Amino acid sequence: MHKENKKQQSKTFMILYFNSVQNNLRKSNAFNFAILHQTINIMSKTKLTINNNGSVKIEGDFEIVDRNGNMYDLGGREIVSICRCGLSKNKPFCDGSHNGHFEHEAVAFALPPKKVV
Repeated sequence: MHKENKKQQSKTFMILYFNSVQNNLRKSNAFNFAILHQTINIMSKTKLTINNNGSVKIEGDFEIVDRNGNMYDLGGREIVSICRCGLSKNKPFCDGSHNGHFEHEAVAFALPPKKVV
């Protein structure tokens, strides 16, 4: 009987230990998920500003790649301007060549509804 009681105590201890580990993992995973979610939200904050008579300013966390997927080295910049006029000698980046040669008043508007195929 004494052996049986010890076995039961051992089993109970293992169940309690397992539940404790499981709860800690849940808390840890919830914490990791919260950090990951927060990181994704921070990373996804990229803003594009269409400038009057000029470039598109990109700021925030972003990367720019060519058509083959190769990344441009932005030299640590968090803000760059992209050419819209086609006159830049440093495409895709703006070099100011648009001055006096490109006119567009940037005013936001709603796109028509997305086509459903």
